[in-house]
Amino acid sequence: MSFIKDLGALRLILIAFGLIIALLSPEPGTGVNLNDWHVISTLVAPAIAPLVFMVLMFDFMMCRIRMSDTAVKDKFRTIGFIELAVALFLFMMWLPFFLAIGR
Repeated sequence: MSFIKDLGALRLILIAFGLIIALLSPEPGTGVNLNDWHVISTLVAPAIAPLVFMVLMFDFMMCRIRMSDTAVKDKFRTIGFIELAVALFLFMMWLPFFLAIGR
């Protein structure tokens, strides 16, 4: 419970949102579907995925800066590692989809 408190509400929401967006990645070559809830995975998630990736990377950079500045290095090292892992997972889940767009 202490780790979640140290993580903070905004970082926790960012990590959860990154995982949700990663799991919403459609199959490569999937067309746009405007019916029902499929609009989220075919229109909304592809637009938000790069933004979430960049915010995760910016927050990772800020953790590295804070880690070099403060005495609480272990806390920011752990937070940065978690954010980097989520960003890598997000990147790997969406890579096939975005490569298929370029073909």
